[in-house]
Amino acid sequence: MIFTYIFTAALLIVSLIMQAHTSFDVLRIAGIKPDLLFITIVYCGFSFGSFYGEVTGFIGGILHDAASSSPLGLLTLPKFVIGYVVGFFGRSVFKGTMITVFILLFLASLVKGIITLVLCYIFHEASITSVITVIFPEAFYNALLAPLLFFLFDKIFEKELEREGY
Repeated sequence: MIFTYIFTAALLIVSLIMQAHTSFDVLRIAGIKPDLLFITIVYCGFSFGSFYGEVTGFIGGILHDAASSSPLGLLTLPKFVIGYVVGFFGRSVFKGTMITVFILLFLASLVKGIITLVLCYIFHEASITSVITVIFPEAFYNALLAPLLFFLFDKIFEKELEREGY
């Protein structure tokens, strides 16, 4: 189990570095960069359950808030909530096919974007056009990358998933 924690921490840190550093702007398509940290959090919740998903979401969100100039909690709450909800339903509802992973990440990204937009309204830093210009394209981009990353993460956590019975 310690192996899982170490690799999860490493994935969160690598995802955060790729998310925040300008060297990885090559991942941008039409000004939209995928939220690799969020995909990692959704994977952890999906594969290891709600508690693991919410803890990963909270830690990843706090790290993301610390690395950005956003108010503390703005990026934490959506990741925390989605990590818990995806973990709650997890593999018991969604099977690990490419289509379900695509749909799961698309819907989770939309919900994350809407929660973040509502929180931005509270801080007076939002516009409704963000739904069309940022949230939908990012949700689609995350959903396109998710099956590949989920496959890669399944290979990394193969022994732990076998032990868990997946």
